[in-house]
Amino acid sequence: MSFSPFTVKTPASTANLGPGFDSIGLALPIFQTIEVEPSSRWNVSYKQDEFQHLPVDDTNLILKTIQEVAAFAEKACPAATLTVSSDIPLSKGLGSSAAAIAAGIVIADRLMGLEMSLDEQIKTASDIEGHPDNVSASLAGGLTVSRYEDDELVSVSLPAEGFSVIIMAPEAELETKESRGVLPQSLTHRDAVLASAAANVMVASLITGNFKKAGSVMMKDTFHEPYRKPFFPQLEDIKDFACKSGAFAVTISGAGPCISIFAEDARVSPITEHLKGRYDGYQTIQLKPVNQGTLLIEQHLNRLSV
Repeated sequence: MSFSPFTVKTPASTANLGPGFDSIGLALPIFQTIEVEPSSRWNVSYKQDEFQHLPVDDTNLILKTIQEVAAFAEKACPAATLTVSSDIPLSKGLGSSAAAIAAGIVIADRLMGLEMSLDEQIKTASDIEGHPDNVSASLAGGLTVSRYEDDELVSVSLPAEGFSVIIMAPEAELETKESRGVLPQSLTHRDAVLASAAANVMVASLITGNFKKAGSVMMKDTFHEPYRKPFFPQLEDIKDFACKSGAFAVTISGAGPCISIFAEDARVSPITEHLKGRYDGYQTIQLKPVNQGTLLIEQHLNRLSV
């Protein structure tokens, strides 16, 4: 089966935002782009040198996702050549695996004509990833709030306006499995209630533009950050300095090791300048959240479709 070439462009994401553990994500303008062309057999290649160590056989996450969707749909998927270009760093807490899964689902949907709804795409991605925070943001864009349990997913995407994110990206990587390994199996009822309440207030504050209130709860997480602090020896100092410089919150990005600093748009540039060069081993990246999720670009029509 042949098809017209197309391109899939997927944004990175930061997850949790403090108390929104495994449920809240935010799309960021760092992109993975995959050119998809007809082929007699599957081929996967990466343009950048830093991705050359990734597998290009059936264990490749993009290709594995496509095959899982095909198996679920009980349909044969036409083979393709996938040429991947990505600016999303690996193992840094910016949703590189979620972007790969999101792209794989959109590619599979297009190649097999499944016409999956966005909710179906997010549900499938959550089944593969195990949680919906990063995948929902990569697929839907904006600020996403989701609940995922077994066969049930509820996900909402909200516009992220008025604030920006400064990513403090260290040279070191941190595997999600290692960072998850320090989390407790259970929390007290009181701690769970407080963390849940903080997440609720955070979302309401972010979407109504009350960033002071958002910041007051984003750094009161009891779900994961207290247990991951040993991986981040400079976290408390970065929090103190960034907030004194005008940021309203500082959180671990996903499982780390990147750190996300949140600031109102009007204040973000001076804060970024204050941070540059202050912490050895960290790169400072200023980003404006994107409200557009994964794009499918039909090359022969030269138009965009989500």
